[in-house]
Amino acid sequence: MFTIPLTLLLVLVIFVVSALIIFFIVQKYLSFITIDDTGHATIFSFAIGTIFGLTLAVITVSTWQNYQRINSIVVQEATTLTTIYRSLDAFQPEFRDQGAQLLTSYVKQVIANEWPLMGKDQFDDQYFADFHQFQLLMLRHNPLNNAELIAQQEELRLISEYYRLRLERVTSSKAALDYPMTLTLCFGAFVFIFYHSLYVMTKRRHHLLMISLLAVVLGLIYFLILSYNTPLSGPNAIQPVELNKILQLWKIF
Repeated sequence: MFTIPLTLLLVLVIFVVSALIIFFIVQKYLSFITIDDTGHATIFSFAIGTIFGLTLAVITVSTWQNYQRINSIVVQEATTLTTIYRSLDAFQPEFRDQGAQLLTSYVKQVIANEWPLMGKDQFDDQYFADFHQFQLLMLRHNPLNNAELIAQQEELRLISEYYRLRLERVTSSKAALDYPMTLTLCFGAFVFIFYHSLYVMTKRRHHLLMISLLAVVLGLIYFLILSYNTPLSGPNAIQPVELNKILQLWKIF
């Protein structure tokens, strides 16, 4: 699995090499359509850069916000599970221990089995069985006193809330950007590099340097999009850290 630094390096190398290939092809085989550095050419360059830059900015922020939303859902999921677990203290020891065992088993299944599957955009409902059994246990329980009645009602409300959080997490394993958007981004970067390769400059090394730096900047932006596009897979994937923490917390009590 690629680490974040290695992924960044790979993306930058791909962008710089691709930009230089485009540059040399344009300069060698398409010299008949090269552009002199005039005021009109600068205006067009600014227009293309502005439109493409705004598109990249919107997409980058959108993928980041989606990543943060999924991370927040995972935190809320862990918090809701902990509240459900702690609310079991209102019940008799035998019922409480049975419910705690089901919840603990469920969280372990999510961490060990369900999380890796989500990284592959897959899903298996069998890992939800223990939580479903917990819900049935709570539904079939006859409260022995008012305290248990109130706790049971609160538990059922929390279970309903948890269903929503879990569904959002499971359905968020796919990429935020679909194929048409990805294709548009790639073609947009090609057009941007291609246009700036058409300029005629007195010193080629200056042109090479500017094309390379432009490719590096684009590579950095695309790396951000790549990192946050798939919240539950890739080098920057959200890990079940919060779920591991609540398991450690539950062992204390």
